[in-house]
Amino acid sequence: MKYQVLKTEDFRTSRWTGGTTTQLAIWPQDSEYLERNFVWRLSTATCEKEESIFSRLPDFNRILVVLSGSVVLAHENVRSARLRELEQDAFDGAYRTKSFGAITDYNLMVRKGNEGSVEVIELSEENRTLTVEDKEQYAMGTQAFYCRDGYATVDISGTMVMLKEGEQLVIDYDRRESLRLSVMGEGHLIRCSIWYNYEEGSFGPTRIEKRPATAEDFRQCVFIANTQYRFSKYTNKRLKSVWYDEELQKGIRAVNRFAIADIVFFAGIALVGFLGAGRFHSPILWVAAFVAWFLLYSLLVAPAVYFLAVPKPVAAHIKDVSKLTPYERELREKQMNTNERVTRILNKYKFSGTAEYDEDGNRLDDLSSKKF
Repeated sequence: MKYQVLKTEDFRTSRWTGGTTTQLAIWPQDSEYLERNFVWRLSTATCEKEESIFSRLPDFNRILVVLSGSVVLAHENVRSARLRELEQDAFDGAYRTKSFGAITDYNLMVRKGNEGSVEVIELSEENRTLTVEDKEQYAMGTQAFYCRDGYATVDISGTMVMLKEGEQLVIDYDRRESLRLSVMGEGHLIRCSIWYNYEEGSFGPTRIEKRPATAEDFRQCVFIANTQYRFSKYTNKRLKSVWYDEELQKGIRAVNRFAIADIVFFAGIALVGFLGAGRFHSPILWVAAFVAWFLLYSLLVAPAVYFLAVPKPVAAHIKDVSKLTPYERELREKQMNTNERVTRILNKYKFSGTAEYDEDGNRLDDLSSKKF
């Protein structure tokens, strides 16, 4: 079990066309909201417009608690909910949801297949013992407390923690641990209980520890350097059974983007021509010189260029397609169905012009409707 008190300096706040959004906590901690590779996320948001459209999150369930103000949430073709201060609504992130009313809210997002709940606690000076529900189907749990106003002291299995207004406490544990909780203070606490399973690589890239370069890394770079031509996947059988992870692809793109290896190759051709002029009087000598350069380039020079750019150990970033994690399988399938040239053109012009976009990069064609 471990806990952490998160304060203003730990939060990530960004501006969007309808107000502000502040990420309080996310798990795993190195995941990114925009990449949707998290298990759960806690955040607050202000909506300064009377009407707003929520971004759709089809892989997540959501719970929204009104911190201040009042709002009507209209889930298209499903239902509506009128919420006053400290009231909540749980809904599917796939819903087309529109809100009516300027509010400040607290949000819990949990990936489907896991569970989460929210409880508003009115604090008093008398100590209150909390029940921690055990759900056998989940290996991991998180108890989170957000101090909406006033102050709170939280007893975590005998350890007392103080929370001030606007601070977020996150307690991570696994179900084998016995967790005892009690609270007291003044004001209101927002308590989130989250139960989940997680396997590294399920929603994001597998972490690979960096190591010093070895001769094996260079050998792998010989393979990489000599399989960069357009139709290599049709002529090299090994390419059909392996996949380069994101970090390795990034290093390869850095070399290919500026055609560094090609520049070196043609510079070598020019050098052979310059040195051979006036010296090679036989076609055999010319052929031998160019063949020697080609072999030197293929086995040493080009691999050295990629060797400088790719992560080590290289072999760990070359994955067997039959052993990919769920995240890697999904990414590979997406890449196979994507035209890279078209994607580059679209990305180049995505944010040009005067169109407005929300914090997720969704275009707001109807400028009277703002998303968050």
